[in-house]
Amino acid sequence: MPVEMAADDSIRYLQRFLVSNKARGMIAELSLKTELGTSEPQITNKLLSGGWLLSPKVANPQYHRYMASILPVLYTTEAELHTAIATLEHDRGWQALATFLSKSGIGIIVSGATPRSRDVSYTNLQWHNFVYQQEQLLSTDNHYPFITWPGNRGRPSNGAEWQPDVIERFEQSHPNDLTELALRQAFYYGYLKQELKKPIEDPYDVDAFIVSYQGAVIPIEIKEKSPTERGEFGVDAGRILMLLRLCIATDSNAVYVIREVDTSPFRALVGWKYITLADMIIGCRWNLQAGGRGMGGGATQTVMISGDLFQALTQTNFSEEWLDQHRSLQMSVRATATKLAHDLSRYLGRA
Repeated sequence: MPVEMAADDSIRYLQRFLVSNKARGMIAELSLKTELGTSEPQITNKLLSGGWLLSPKVANPQYHRYMASILPVLYTTEAELHTAIATLEHDRGWQALATFLSKSGIGIIVSGATPRSRDVSYTNLQWHNFVYQQEQLLSTDNHYPFITWPGNRGRPSNGAEWQPDVIERFEQSHPNDLTELALRQAFYYGYLKQELKKPIEDPYDVDAFIVSYQGAVIPIEIKEKSPTERGEFGVDAGRILMLLRLCIATDSNAVYVIREVDTSPFRALVGWKYITLADMIIGCRWNLQAGGRGMGGGATQTVMISGDLFQALTQTNFSEEWLDQHRSLQMSVRATATKLAHDLSRYLGRA
């Protein structure tokens, strides 16, 4: 049976590495399930957890991208973990996702954890890595493949005190969901950074993927934001490039989801909105603005997008009809461009 981790233990561990804004974005992933009703079977069967997009610190790291998918459960024994891996290999949705990543030129690694001893804690985990080759997940030894990555001076970031609204929402979450979030961070900060001390180039975490029954794969980014006074939302430019890197080789679309909140200290929910990657590219402003700090500690650049381009997110966006209609990045861009071509006439005057 999987190990049940106490919610307080998960929260305390996450606070070691995450600042409030990062934690707030993570809890938005859990809010999607409860507030939008995505826990329904017809949706959960299509909604797959994301993972870490990582590159070793080598020359031209942009050509060495790997997706590290972290199993959401802490397994009691290695045998239990191997059983979970065998089940994953035969999962239709996960195989579609693996094919999608492979066609995009991204390597696939699945990692899971077991306790090192009877002292069960996030700081005492044994990580097991599996590499995806020829439609199989092959078990590795001795921290492979990460142990072969160059460098030994990696170190984790430090968290900061969380704001009260963030702590309250984490405390209201199910312990199993918090375990999933904590394991994902324990892999990156506790395993790669603290234990192996590996420097990582351009790390990004992908929140989730929608995989339709017809095989369409659509990456999802989930953030919590308030609009500016002009009614715009700021999106990390690197996040847009990351989505393009995932999607462009397979002509796949992506969805950027916002849990919109007001500007009060309570950050009350206004509603859920989304924009497709196609509409984001067509409709974003071109002049970048300074953003917050990224995972590497440096300042990020933000792209401003009008709130008018976002639409209400509902369960319909997970239907086969909607996914089939929006699965192609190129076709979605063409459809938007065609509509814009008709609208341009008002500013061109008469020939």
